[in-house]
Amino acid sequence: MINPAAQGPSVSAFGSINHVVVVCDEDLWNGPVGDSLRYLFESAYPILPQPESIFDLRQMPYSDIIGLKSRRELRNYIFVADLSKIDSSALNLLNNLIGAEKLRSHVKESKYSNLITTDVWARGQQLMYLIGENQNDLIARIKNSFPGLSKQIRDLDNITIKANTYAAGDAKFINAQLANRFGINMDIPADFKLASDKNTGIWLRKETEIASFNLILSKLKYSSTQQLSKDGLKTIRDSLSRSFVTTASPGDYMVINDKDLPLFIYQKNIDGNYGIEARGVWETKIEFMGGPFQTYMFQSPAKDSIMYIDAFVFAPEQEKRNLMQQLEAIVSTFHFK
Repeated sequence: MINPAAQGPSVSAFGSINHVVVVCDEDLWNGPVGDSLRYLFESAYPILPQPESIFDLRQMPYSDIIGLKSRRELRNYIFVADLSKIDSSALNLLNNLIGAEKLRSHVKESKYSNLITTDVWARGQQLMYLIGENQNDLIARIKNSFPGLSKQIRDLDNITIKANTYAAGDAKFINAQLANRFGINMDIPADFKLASDKNTGIWLRKETEIASFNLILSKLKYSSTQQLSKDGLKTIRDSLSRSFVTTASPGDYMVINDKDLPLFIYQKNIDGNYGIEARGVWETKIEFMGGPFQTYMFQSPAKDSIMYIDAFVFAPEQEKRNLMQQLEAIVSTFHFK
């Protein structure tokens, strides 16, 4: 049996973002427990032109974790076990990892699986535990624990996402421009360039071999709560996008496509200031171009203006979840001065 205390985290954890290893017995994975895990953790990421899951699950049996060192050096693990199966190899490993008494007291004291250990076999690693008294209890705990566990995975992955996004450093000159013009603090990566500067706002852009990353920022005069509604956001985004984004076809412009896929609106406050976040897909009216976008609108502390931030990608034939998460990482640095 492996001994985590003796082995120690001598290496750094590796693995792709959004990748989660589910460690459980085959009968659990192939039954209702596995169905529940897949239903929640592989549900659709909101919102992309082609469906992509929130997380990429990979199941491993406990024997692989015990027998193969390389299988113990990934970043995110969820260990799943049924306490009623007393002869299970799963329980032997979990007892070794966290202790039999602690394991059972945790199950008795909480209906949520919030037991987590870090840096067990590798640095920058987390092990999460879904333990139930029986199969029905385990399924209930999966449902109860999904929001907390998914946040735990995202928070750890965000460290890698931000490191990759800002690998080239930050664009100090552009950041200073944003502060002076809009009265905001926002950290733009150094590989973003100023694509367009108009009275209505600015367009920042990063081009790679597989994708075009885009940010449009504008400061709007606040006139009514209608601006911060679904219809208000649609009107504002279509107008600003049309003024900035064009194609090779004369008269072509970008619009929200909420006929083929829905436009989701969420409340999202920043520094105590009211705001909304929209997720949807965009298209151009003439050429066959499109992709996902996230638009944010925040009322200023003085309540006299609205800060508008639009993030979108164009990446034909590419999966787009990870690309949008880079833009999310940038927007997450936004604050009013």
